[in-house]
Amino acid sequence: MDIRIDRLRLQVSGMSPDRARQFGRLLAEHLAAVMAAAPPGPEAARLARLQIRVPQQAGQHPRSLAPVTATEISRALHTATHPGEAR
Repeated sequence: MDIRIDRLRLQVSGMSPDRARQFGRLLAEHLAAVMAAAPPGPEAARLARLQIRVPQQAGQHPRSLAPVTATEISRALHTATHPGEAR
């Protein structure tokens, strides 16, 4: 399956620009791994928007926030493309 994300917009409070860039790179790596392990259904290609919220603890490092965020994106994609299935 070929998955293409045209734009990934992140709003992260309390993170410096350097840490935000680091987080973006780490998130892309984790997201690629999570999507390869559990790809969303074909309906994902039709999603125009997907919004999630991941609570960030004060001072949380991008290395610990990226895998949690990637997992939550995967879960939201799966829910959107496989309604009614438990995950």
